[in-house]
Amino acid sequence: MVGQLSLRFSAFVILAVLVFLPGCSDKPKKTQWPEVNLEGSRDKVLLKSNYLIKVKDHTVGYVLMDAKHDIKADEVYGIWFMMMQFNRGDDVMPTLMDVHFVESPAGVLKNMSVDSNEGGTTATFAVVADDTLQVRVENAEEVSNAKLPWQSGTLGPLGIELSLLKNIMKPGETRTLSNVEPTSLAVYKQTLIASDYEEIEAFPGQRLLKIRVVSEGQGVSMEGNLWINSEGLMMRATYPQMAMEFVYVEKRTEVTAAHLKVKDSGEKVDFNEVTSVEIDGIYNQEATRQILTLHSTLTDLRDMFPNTLYQSVRKNGKDEVVLEISNDAVNLDLDDEAPAEEYLDSGPLIESDYAPLQAKAEELTKELESDTEKLKAIQNFVYEHMDEKNYSKAMASAVDAFESGEGDCTEHACLLAAMARSAGLPSRLVSGLVAVPDGALTRCYFHMWNEVYLDGRWVSVDTTRPTAKEKWSRYIKIADSSLTNENDQPFLLSGLVLLGDLSVFCQ
Repeated sequence: MVGQLSLRFSAFVILAVLVFLPGCSDKPKKTQWPEVNLEGSRDKVLLKSNYLIKVKDHTVGYVLMDAKHDIKADEVYGIWFMMMQFNRGDDVMPTLMDVHFVESPAGVLKNMSVDSNEGGTTATFAVVADDTLQVRVENAEEVSNAKLPWQSGTLGPLGIELSLLKNIMKPGETRTLSNVEPTSLAVYKQTLIASDYEEIEAFPGQRLLKIRVVSEGQGVSMEGNLWINSEGLMMRATYPQMAMEFVYVEKRTEVTAAHLKVKDSGEKVDFNEVTSVEIDGIYNQEATRQILTLHSTLTDLRDMFPNTLYQSVRKNGKDEVVLEISNDAVNLDLDDEAPAEEYLDSGPLIESDYAPLQAKAEELTKELESDTEKLKAIQNFVYEHMDEKNYSKAMASAVDAFESGEGDCTEHACLLAAMARSAGLPSRLVSGLVAVPDGALTRCYFHMWNEVYLDGRWVSVDTTRPTAKEKWSRYIKIADSSLTNENDQPFLLSGLVLLGDLSVFCQ
């Protein structure tokens, strides 16, 4: 559950990427799309459990799980339902996801459907056909199909939970399995390492087996812990790197009531505040150069922070990294390779081939000679066009941002990338942290901006700020991506593993 819930949470709530798989517009003729029936008197209940979701001790939602064995059909079917809600400023961000699945008695996935409210109402249907996963995605505007390579023997969404119930682990035992992550349809290798029994505060009087879980796949590696009771039922799961916790609640009415109680109390869990990090030491907000020490005991920081025109890595250790960041370009000797074609390509989130967007980019740049002038014209347009700077969208595409003129840093970055590519300028998206004054304090917030390839170098651009008003000494880059593939997991999860215990000190 740690691997599944945390990865879903990352991709679905923190960055909330649209589930969209491009392909032909016609439904494959031989594909039997799943229709899950959850009724049946002959069925044996395998799992019925409920969990509160907590982030940094704040209750933000709940998860409901059900699994039954259809004796006659000899299949296991079930649901995984999640409801979460954050605030970002004055905007409320509710998230719903409903996963239905059918699998073999051994837990091997046969088919699955995923309904969500991200990017509008979206439904994903997936059917395993030998070494292929046939996928159909439906939303209000279109239906798309795709065929993805598939690993034989991959377990369903509740692979870990059902495996533990069927065969309880013992101290010292190690177990390895692979299961699917529903939002990205990626397959992750899960390694479970059982340590010993212990009593935890949340469940006094019970001896629970602690199990370490390592999730690996799609260039992502994350760790967590879970505790199971004598029947193999998971009672608690934690993901320290992301400050996440899942706590078992016996009665379903209690778990939903607990969430409603928090919701009705007026207590707001602001995503920006929960994920921010206060900078310790003396931080001069007007300085043109900063030397920052970043520390984490839960996450390996080595090679996480790259050298850029404005950012230099002075110490690159496992627990500690020292960065020098400047407003001025200081690493002029960086040897940036010529960008690949993907930085000019169109994609589901970066639709640089959208005709009205192309026409606007051409209108802005047709009389300009240099790439620098073209970029400045596009940058000015995006900043002024996005006049409703709010958190009303999770992560909308460039076309959505172009048509609506509203959004936060992610929409600004997608639109800038698409328009730059339309004008022939290679571009990519950057994720990282930005230091923002908060009275006498300064806090680091997760942020997204762009880099555009000019004169042999990747140049930073932030269209949430007026042109030439960026103070690059406040920006900490972690990762970049063309985002041609909207399910770029390493990029989408970059930095989020720092949420649990990152500290920042200014020298």
